[in-house]
Amino acid sequence: MPNVPFDLLLVTCVYEKADGPRQARDLYRSPYFLRLRRYAERHGRPWFIVSAEHGLVRPDEWLAPYERYLPDTPDWYQEVWGRWVVTRLRLLAGDLAHRTVELHVSRPYAARIVPWLTRVGATVRQPVAELSLDEQAAWLEGGSMRPATGPGPLPRTGRTPG
Repeated sequence: MPNVPFDLLLVTCVYEKADGPRQARDLYRSPYFLRLRRYAERHGRPWFIVSAEHGLVRPDEWLAPYERYLPDTPDWYQEVWGRWVVTRLRLLAGDLAHRTVELHVSRPYAARIVPWLTRVGATVRQPVAELSLDEQAAWLEGGSMRPATGPGPLPRTGRTPG
């Protein structure tokens, strides 16, 4: 296995979903999510889906379709949600201190997760945070778009409710 620059990977949920219950890896249907899934599976590291409705989800967890977009929820929900995501990640993946967590989530989601990840000692990596969605897609497929190094700013991607 080549040297992978992260220990854990968190990817975004998306608006486009299957019409009935499925494992989370199969529930989300957008071309962007399919690229995220291929990226995650290609690297062979533990990966999880960040959901506004369910917090942190393992790819093999069964979910029914739902509609929730984090920015449409009250601030108090978003604050608790961010802590819930990181708490569940710690439960499922163990101690996060000195581990690198790579994020592929939109700005509103990252804004609520990153502070909790850094609080528990994780290093946060957001390699495509400054790229457009098209550039992110190319990067995820192994294209030559410039990857950002280090944490970088929060992504400025569009609405990806999930």
